[in-house]
Amino acid sequence: MKKKQERQTQPTGRAYQVTITETLRRTVTVHESELKAPTPDDAEQTVSDWWHNGQIILVAEDFAGVEFEAREVTETEEGGDGNGRMEQVQY
Repeated sequence: MKKKQERQTQPTGRAYQVTITETLRRTVTVHESELKAPTPDDAEQTVSDWWHNGQIILVAEDFAGVEFEAREVTETEEGGDGNGRMEQVQY
């Protein structure tokens, strides 16, 4: 059985970069006894410290939304070769 030879082609036309932003959100209750000073700023700092220290880890259940933002890429931007072709990047 002969194997059909496939021709690989480069994508053509305009290119777009799409940024995906996922938002995780959780509300944490902080009691006055856990604060140095009973102020909203100290409550935020305390929760920030907990988060930075790994005491609070946001997970899939904290998912609050997603945004997609597309923009056209020009030839002169990074990734172009000056001939209208964009570099293929795979993640």
